[in-house]
Amino acid sequence: MVSILGISAFYHDSAACLLVNGEIVAAAQEERFTRVKHDHNFPLHAARYCLSEANLDVNDLDYVGFYDKPLLKFDRLLETYLDYAPSGFKSFLCSMPLWMKEKLWMPDVIKTELAKANGKENGRAAKKAGKKFAWKLLFGDHHESHAASAFYPSPFEEAAILTIDGVGEWATSSIGIGKGNEITLLKELRFLTAWVSSTALSLTTPDSKLIAANTK
Repeated sequence: MVSILGISAFYHDSAACLLVNGEIVAAAQEERFTRVKHDHNFPLHAARYCLSEANLDVNDLDYVGFYDKPLLKFDRLLETYLDYAPSGFKSFLCSMPLWMKEKLWMPDVIKTELAKANGKENGRAAKKAGKKFAWKLLFGDHHESHAASAFYPSPFEEAAILTIDGVGEWATSSIGIGKGNEITLLKELRFLTAWVSSTALSLTTPDSKLIAANTK
């Protein structure tokens, strides 16, 4: 049996999804438990729910997947702030504390939070327990995660995939092909923030997002 827990967190609409032997067993957004709309915090309750639905413990997992690559996103942020300095200095000051405290240490944060989901409520105890997990932690490309969420649950064995998003690590739009259990992204358009701003759309609202998988 292969069990995989997928995690999305620290931006908007945090969620967790559990797959066992390639089948979705449970999935939930954190806001369903906390009653905080678009809750961005680590999906502690959602992860607990998913594991309970399969009668699994965090230690039973084989893999934990996170929806993007924080270091690559940080590279994009730094380069963008430098390119447009000093106009983005206020935003830079607001965003950096969270990156310094959590996002640059994502592997440790994920392991500690999942230890809490496993019953270790004390911060120090959870951090210590998190270091002992044997499962493998994987970080997927942001648009690859979107593509996977569209293609894998679909009824198609082969499909063309288009993702259009506010912003990921660098890409904002990408095209690719899904075939069987593989997804190959072929091309991408980078950093659409200027276009989204000019059309008065927010990066985090459904209006600025489109995910589609079409049969070939």
